[in-house]
Amino acid sequence: MIAITITLPLPDKSLSPNARVHWAKKSKVVKAYRAAAFLASFAATKGQRLGWHNATYKAAFHWPNARRRDADNAIASIKSALDGIADAGVVLNDSGLWPERPTFTTDRDNPRIEITITHEP
Repeated sequence: MIAITITLPLPDKSLSPNARVHWAKKSKVVKAYRAAAFLASFAATKGQRLGWHNATYKAAFHWPNARRRDADNAIASIKSALDGIADAGVVLNDSGLWPERPTFTTDRDNPRIEITITHEP
């Protein structure tokens, strides 16, 4: 199986489904996070459009503190990143991306999210 890993900053709090934020601000944040995921995906694939029909992804969240997090909200907050991954051509459409259970760890020095996408032939 082929897999690639994309590293991004943690999603902005306004991307949480529970956030109450003005639509214009959220729109800017969504666009920026989608673009960041596109660029990270483009770099990870060296510009090659993989065009996978089906793939699974595992999101590893590395938070700056040990506070408890809700897995559903964490996954929902990376929707724009998944759209950016699809924009980069890793998958044909983000409907072909299926999540695995996310993992949460603490990394005070380097908070981030690592999304590993595995091709499902």
